[in-house]
Amino acid sequence: MLMIITITGLPGSGKTSVAKELAKHLHIKYYSMGNIFRKLAKKEHLLLINLMKKKNILWLMDKKQKLIARNHKDAIIDSRLGAYLIKNAKYKIYLYASLRKRAARVVKRDKKTHKEAVNDILSRERKEISYYKKHYNVDYRNKKLYDIILNTEHLTVNQTTREILKKINF
Repeated sequence: MLMIITITGLPGSGKTSVAKELAKHLHIKYYSMGNIFRKLAKKEHLLLINLMKKKNILWLMDKKQKLIARNHKDAIIDSRLGAYLIKNAKYKIYLYASLRKRAARVVKRDKKTHKEAVNDILSRERKEISYYKKHYNVDYRNKKLYDIILNTEHLTVNQTTREILKKINF
């Protein structure tokens, strides 16, 4: 098959759920850079925000993503910067939806109030966008980085997965 796929999107856009479902359909390995980062923070006994302040962490996470892409013929990599860092990706996918829809998904998923979900999403977006701009001079929302761009506003995980499968001719 020989297919490295990167997938990203704004918080609550469905990227993780869709990436996992896509991996099942394609029978390929799924990697979440967010999960890898959280495991590292736990191992180091640090909050995520404090781990991000460590100088070499960016380099280590970048290296990890690139190694995954280089050492696997087939993989789905769920990563904010995957489309930017992984040059050999066959498909670079970006998912998006309105803030209202993303907040509703976060409310359901994380059992938060609507106000908490909106505040968390906006805070996270600001931090991430600022962080990636400062350290990489890139905005992962730039649609020019992607081959496939899908609005998940009115799509379920299965519908989004089917749309992607159609677009990659699978």
